[in-house]
Amino acid sequence: MAMTIHQMRIFWAVSQAQSYTKASKMLGLAQPSLSQQISKLEDELGSKLFERNAGKINLTEAGQFLYSKTETILANIEETEEGLKEFSENTRGVIKIGMLSSVARNILPPSVKIFSRIYPNIEINVMEVAPAEAIDLLYARQLNVAVVAADSVAASNLSFFTREVLSDPYVLATPKDLTLDSIKDTNELDDKENILKSTILFEFGTQHKKRIQDWFEKNIGEVKVLANTRSYEVALSMVEAGLGVIILPALTAVVGAGRVYDVNLYETKIMNRRLVSLTPNQFANIEPTKTFISSLSEAGKKLILPEIKNIPPFLKNSKDGN
Repeated sequence: MAMTIHQMRIFWAVSQAQSYTKASKMLGLAQPSLSQQISKLEDELGSKLFERNAGKINLTEAGQFLYSKTETILANIEETEEGLKEFSENTRGVIKIGMLSSVARNILPPSVKIFSRIYPNIEINVMEVAPAEAIDLLYARQLNVAVVAADSVAASNLSFFTREVLSDPYVLATPKDLTLDSIKDTNELDDKENILKSTILFEFGTQHKKRIQDWFEKNIGEVKVLANTRSYEVALSMVEAGLGVIILPALTAVVGAGRVYDVNLYETKIMNRRLVSLTPNQFANIEPTKTFISSLSEAGKKLILPEIKNIPPFLKNSKDGN
């Protein structure tokens, strides 16, 4: 019996995802094909690799043994493949990057500018993805680097090589004609100022959503949720139109190349969003990925955030919003 690398990748993906559906998305393969390959592998090995109970897929003892070996083998193969590219004059390298569009449009251009001075012939393949999807794609070896908020990374994902890119403050975005400099008590809002009680919530992650809801409840009181969105761009457009306010990272208000949404941004006491790059350990010290990671960090240090107004009077006595 000769186990193929293709079978190893499929087995590893199903083990990691604990779902054929999720594994098929990670690998870009049809679900029936994955099931057939796993069944064939189990027949060839003479051992059952997965227990299937109530829709859940768990590794057997044999599966757990194979998983630990497969992870090491695949990491070594990929490290070897990446290393050999340095010696091939005919290979045009590609680095696959995953990040939110609000991060990509600001951090990527200066990073690529720095990187391209050293590796002018490397192609950058960018995927605009949510943090959870970026993690899955890293595990599936379909990304070399992902840039995500540190608090969106579960402890189980800390096995990735992690490097700080940028610390981004959370701000309160309000319509341009709503100034908060003289508001000392939200219970005394006039009709125009009452838009503070009309909020737009960002839908990425239940932990983030609850933290923001708690902040509004603690600092503004009872609020009306005008809309839920998975896009900072949509949320900021609604704020621009005078429909409500939102809490978001300051960087998301930058359209790109110094252009900013026409809104006010106010300091809050919410802990900064830390953007980090994540890389499978086998890629972290291999070129050109190593240089690209450094380019992200260098660009992050030089990035200029939009103007942020001082914390409004009614927030000065508030406690940390986390």
